[in-house]
Amino acid sequence: MRLFLASALTLLLVCATASAQSPGETRIAKWKDDRTAVFLLMFDDSWPSHWQVAAPELVKRGLTATFYICPAKGEYKHSIEKWEKELWKKGMVYGVHTMTHGGIKDAAHGEYEIGENASYIRTIVPHTKDKLVSYARPGTKPGTWNITNEEEAALLKKHQLIDRPPFKDHGAVYHLKTTEEMIALADKAIAAKDMEYLVVHGVERVGPVVKYQDFWPLAQAVFFPLLDGLKERSDKGALWVTDHISYHQYLTERESAEVKIVEATDKSIRLQLTSKADPKLYDQPLTLLTHVPTTWKKCRITQGTQKTTVSVSNGTARYDALPGGSDIVLQEDSTP
Repeated sequence: MRLFLASALTLLLVCATASAQSPGETRIAKWKDDRTAVFLLMFDDSWPSHWQVAAPELVKRGLTATFYICPAKGEYKHSIEKWEKELWKKGMVYGVHTMTHGGIKDAAHGEYEIGENASYIRTIVPHTKDKLVSYARPGTKPGTWNITNEEEAALLKKHQLIDRPPFKDHGAVYHLKTTEEMIALADKAIAAKDMEYLVVHGVERVGPVVKYQDFWPLAQAVFFPLLDGLKERSDKGALWVTDHISYHQYLTERESAEVKIVEATDKSIRLQLTSKADPKLYDQPLTLLTHVPTTWKKCRITQGTQKTTVSVSNGTARYDALPGGSDIVLQEDSTP
């Protein structure tokens, strides 16, 4: 009897494994590229050190961040060419931080401070037109923020803005002072397979012509090793270091995403990827991992006009696809 039960259990396990590995079976990665966790870098107030130090160091390491700008603020206007024509072209992303950082008198004034800021970003960065933009309420003097949370939320909805996570316990210099404390946030995200973030204001500037430091300047001796640590974890596949909106889009799409196998043979696999998120606002590709026939070494993926070829690893092809788009077709690529 025991031998019979053991044999039956073994047979069930074999069948279950075979079923799980059937060609076409697809898993939607929790995060882009099937990375373990997400980390967001955010820079507030459009300080000179953002374009002088922060952005160049991010570019060196192939990283990005969200820069929350105040277009009517003096520091921004002094360096307007850098913001309008350079930073976003290097892969940096802009967010709304109000026009002046001086507060809001009433709902009508909020239309200028928040709405005009959003319109300005969508004007200078063409690919953000009619797209979601991140928002961060600025810290202002007591008595200067005179709209309710409901009025603020209405403005965000009207202008298709997404509120970022709160500053509390995540401010560089203000809350977190060492590289180790900041890297601990990233490791916390990895352990939880979730998202963490850091909000930075100024970054230390060094040189003979530097006459002052920006607000709450983060020392380069802390900042540069932080970026190196994030880069190292990114290279190992542990972190997706991205901007707030890309993270928000991926999360929102993934939460309601479904993959349907339309056809699966030893020659071709056809899938449908859907999501309940509005495709006009949520157009972040999701990462899929599809089991393919064991003989495939490379896989050609086609979705509409988009085509790519990936290597097959352990019988699985990993690739990006857009929810709600054309069917996804996977075929063996036998080219050398």
